[in-house]
Amino acid sequence: MGEPAPPPSRRDGDLAPPTGQSSWDDIRIFNAIAVGGSMAVAAAQLGLSEATVARRLKGFEAELGLQLFTREANRLVPTLAGTELAAEAALVEAAAKRFAIRADAARPRADAPVRITATTSISLLLTMNATAISQAAGGVEIVIISTRNRLDLSRGEADIALRMTKVPSEPGHYAQKVGRLMQALYVRRGVDPATAPIISVNRETSSRIDDHIMAYAAGRPIAARVGDSAARYESIRSSAALSMAPCFMGDADPSLRRLQPPPEQTGDDIFLVSHEVSRRRPGVAAVLSALRKLFREQQPRLAGRTAGSDQ
Repeated sequence: MGEPAPPPSRRDGDLAPPTGQSSWDDIRIFNAIAVGGSMAVAAAQLGLSEATVARRLKGFEAELGLQLFTREANRLVPTLAGTELAAEAALVEAAAKRFAIRADAARPRADAPVRITATTSISLLLTMNATAISQAAGGVEIVIISTRNRLDLSRGEADIALRMTKVPSEPGHYAQKVGRLMQALYVRRGVDPATAPIISVNRETSSRIDDHIMAYAAGRPIAARVGDSAARYESIRSSAALSMAPCFMGDADPSLRRLQPPPEQTGDDIFLVSHEVSRRRPGVAAVLSALRKLFREQQPRLAGRTAGSDQ
């Protein structure tokens, strides 16, 4: 007994249809013939040669083991089996068109705004420099999404992310360290740090910052715990509290006094994260470049290296 015939060869990257199932291309050609009534009409509609359509139909019928058409007066008329399958092929064609429409609707326009997600503190930095970012990117409109939630770039929930921890390791993501965010203890000028109410953070937000504040407090009671760093900054400025805030906020505010150099252990690396799908858009690439430039320029402020900050 001879060896079984080898499977038909395919070009590298081509997929064979699942066993017992026909390829979408063959169903599409069959549907075009059924609708148009001739191979010539189907060929013109699909942009194929009539010879290719004829060859594909012959192979399709051989694969199915069915005769799908009979020729009558220069017209191909579906057989009984062909009529039943043509109804199914029409549904497949309609589903494919809906798929294409949905994909097109989900695809961002070339001129769509670029959405940047970041924590509150980094969002504030971006907001302070929003016009500069847009101008450096050639006038691209940007949308700043301030949230601690990790928006999924691969699903298009945002185009760019600025993150301090848990950089995605999944394929398709790109991450680049662009700086380091340092925080320090601040109090409002004229307020005695020995008696100022102390605000710390939730340990779930940052156990490192909480440990540092608790060590400074040395047993003094904690008045409140505030997870958001921008809110802690506001409590120092407006409520005469003592707490930690990002150096780029505290050092720029002449009403505040930094009590200590920023402790290294409470700092966070800043990563610029993007995904291969959104990176293809020229607007996203331009904003990524503008953000790299911004963080290079802002690095001394972010790192708390402003001269004369500790007083």
